[in-house]
Amino acid sequence: MTIAHEPVLPRTLTNAEKGVILAVMAHLVWGGMAVYFGLIRHISPVEIAVNRGLWSLPIAAVVVWVLGQWGDVWRAVANRRNLAILALTSALVVFNWGFYVWSIEQGRTLESSLGYFINPLLNVVMGYLFLGERFTLAQKVALGFASVAVLIQTAALGHFPWLGLMLAVTFCLYGFLRKTVPVGPTQGFFIEVAIAALPLAGAQFWLFSKGETHFGSTVFDTSMLIGCGVMTAASLMLYASSIRRIRYSTAGLLQYISPSLVFLTAVFVFGEPLNTLKLVSFVIIWIGLAIFSLATIRDERNRRQAAEAV
Repeated sequence: MTIAHEPVLPRTLTNAEKGVILAVMAHLVWGGMAVYFGLIRHISPVEIAVNRGLWSLPIAAVVVWVLGQWGDVWRAVANRRNLAILALTSALVVFNWGFYVWSIEQGRTLESSLGYFINPLLNVVMGYLFLGERFTLAQKVALGFASVAVLIQTAALGHFPWLGLMLAVTFCLYGFLRKTVPVGPTQGFFIEVAIAALPLAGAQFWLFSKGETHFGSTVFDTSMLIGCGVMTAASLMLYASSIRRIRYSTAGLLQYISPSLVFLTAVFVFGEPLNTLKLVSFVIIWIGLAIFSLATIRDERNRRQAAEAV
């Protein structure tokens, strides 16, 4: 006699689990961009940055329309202060895009990955300088490790690792300024690329007039340049959807996925040299980030327990 079993239905994912999946997908896209840009090294960083912005615009517009967020967009641009800040963040992010692509084309992907590892610690410094926040002991230790890592990188490279730090500083400033504007991530991104669209189109026309543009030259180059915008917009939309579903500490831990992928790409795909000093510098920064992340998780847990006890 056989016993019939009820079919086991798949468990529905919680909101937090969906958020983690979306965040991982966003970071995989960000991390994978290094390989993507490596395939189009023959295209100038300027043209790649231009097309990242131009082709992000229609995608962002469709998302804003689907989500019914046009009202948020109009309210944000109606405020002169918001518009001025978003114009500045637009310039910062486009500069960061171009600089990152340039670092890959110059064979300095490892140095750029260091910058994105350091970025969370720079956020702490910004909070101390401009928001009146105080360093915790764990943050001081992590910043100390990061400083040592930068000194070792300087010795390994033979010069100050300005490229990685430039990427970290510009992205840190971008994130800090964006927090001062009361507009959602999707709406804010649309406004930023819309502001940048006219000068970016002008830059593309200038490249075309000099015969230096690759857009329209071959199917491969044209498709890859359009893909730059698709990947840029998709990663941001995924991240924007995830950040509302997961805790701050979870988001902080997941943000190391993309620079880790860039690091692995630099070493194992691009074959960039990783000597002992460089490796030591990355090990030190990883130790500092581990201390920083564990302290963040502990502090958030303590705050949550204190709030529940009230």
